[in-house]
Amino acid sequence: MWTLQECIEQALSKNITVQQQSLTTQSAKADYFQSKMVLLPNLNGNANNNWQTGFAINPATNIAREGVSFRTNSFGLSSSVPLFSGFQNINNVRGQEERLKASEKDLDQTKNNITLNVCNAYLRVLQSIELYNSSVARVDATKALADRQKRMFELGSSNKSRYLQLRAQLSNEELLTVNAENTVLQAYLDLWLLIEVKPESGYSVAQPNSASLEVQDEPKTIDAIFMDFSKNSPDVVAAEHRSRSSELSYHVAKGGRSPRLSLSGNLSSFYSTQSVTGVGALNFNITQIGAGSYNGDPIPVYTTMPTGYGSYVTTPFSDQFNRNLGSNIGLNLSIPVFNGWSVNTNVQKSRIGVQSNKLNEKLTKNNLYRSISQSYVDFKSAFKRYEANQENLAANKEAFEVSEKQFELGGMNMADYLNSKNGYIRAQADFTQAKYELVFRRKVLDFYMGKPLY
Repeated sequence: MWTLQECIEQALSKNITVQQQSLTTQSAKADYFQSKMVLLPNLNGNANNNWQTGFAINPATNIAREGVSFRTNSFGLSSSVPLFSGFQNINNVRGQEERLKASEKDLDQTKNNITLNVCNAYLRVLQSIELYNSSVARVDATKALADRQKRMFELGSSNKSRYLQLRAQLSNEELLTVNAENTVLQAYLDLWLLIEVKPESGYSVAQPNSASLEVQDEPKTIDAIFMDFSKNSPDVVAAEHRSRSSELSYHVAKGGRSPRLSLSGNLSSFYSTQSVTGVGALNFNITQIGAGSYNGDPIPVYTTMPTGYGSYVTTPFSDQFNRNLGSNIGLNLSIPVFNGWSVNTNVQKSRIGVQSNKLNEKLTKNNLYRSISQSYVDFKSAFKRYEANQENLAANKEAFEVSEKQFELGGMNMADYLNSKNGYIRAQADFTQAKYELVFRRKVLDFYMGKPLY
């Protein structure tokens, strides 16, 4: 047994359109988070491993050599943070926040549309069930009357024509019952498909009490309903957020004309197999480095010069890493002068975007006012139609009851009796349709007034 609340909750949890809009909202949330992360400093690391052969520059001594073969590893960390960029990043964060709020309201609007559709489908099921039950009751009554006429004919107190006419009426009403039953099945199928439930023969909807179907007239005016609902209407609020987002995008575009100031720094070191360390004792050699004179005689000048070690090994990694470790920090200023007119084009397009979103906001409000006005007129018309059909049903019921008694007493012919009964059948069907149409129109108006639908 499915209640209206359960059907709506099932539809909201399974409907593909709702799920798609939910994913769109999650994407907007990710964009908003990313826009905030841009304000933080970035940090990147790098590591390289290179093999070189032939002519190359020794990274340890910066001396060019031929016919060498060595490996070099380099490591680094770099970071930068924008200090000023024409407030583009800040405005982008605010703009992404407005887009996220708009997407969240789009999700609410999608859920509202699904809720109204489920409510309509649910009431169509109730309407078709009531029409079917009325049809079954009429068939039972007509069948009982036809059986009575048959017995009277067999006893000779009635003619066969009256019995055959009742049999024809019974066949017609049985056909209407079959059609009503098919309408119930179709209404159920539409509801199950809408709420993403596999149709099962054991499923049914809960029958509300008669008090929940009683509808009162609406004293508020269209303008009063619009003023109250437009403040919280998801589609109107979403349009307002998009307008503010487009204004912020305009400021972001204008920020492209401003200078940019950023702070950057890096830390790096390297290792090379060309960097060597001597092993053992250092060898020295006495070398003449010049000459002097004494009393006119030349005197050579000697000094002790190191000639190197007996052998060499590659300097250990840790020693090279610590020795070659270096860092730098700097301020970078960029002043846009001319960039193919792209900044001015972006400013112009963003200004157009602001105007477009303002018009879209106005259009959304106009459409909402039109929808509320139409729903209000539909409700008022349905209310009058319900009252008229109620009176028509009462009159036809009273006329049929009188005709039925006259027919049983033989004071009315079959044609007049059947006309009276068929009029009563039509009045019942019209009243049932008018009642459920009024209930649905009331639900729609309640939605625009912020009232719960269940």
